[in-house]
Amino acid sequence: MASKNLTRVDDQGELSLARRAEPNEVPIEMIRRQRSAGAAFALACQSSGLEDKEIYLALGVDAGYFSRIKASSATLQADLVRPFCEVVANRIYPEWLAYQIGCTLVIIKTEAERRAEEAEQRAKTAEAENRLLRQLVQGRAMA
Repeated sequence: MASKNLTRVDDQGELSLARRAEPNEVPIEMIRRQRSAGAAFALACQSSGLEDKEIYLALGVDAGYFSRIKASSATLQADLVRPFCEVVANRIYPEWLAYQIGCTLVIIKTEAERRAEEAEQRAKTAEAENRLLRQLVQGRAMA
């Protein structure tokens, strides 16, 4: 018999059961050969290894709209491009879009990554100068 003291929780969140694809890539030439945005979108989906349903449910879009994107009769809304790339674990679709205007995608480095690379370069330069100075000092000491 169920207890009468149980309370109902209406605001309880749903547990997301959607899979995420493993990171996957295809050659840039294959991306650029796609004849339409729908073809590039379909390639991104296929490369992910996920079922269409897993993708459109994760994005919160209608199955019909998703199908129209694949058929090039609709486009993916700009605010869904990043979530789409995260779900399919590739950048095929935006890479194709960038190629249409003669560009390519570049990963933006964080400020911390940029500073770390600069510090690493300064350390390498200092090591090379130190090595040169040691060689010069050793050469003079032997002479």
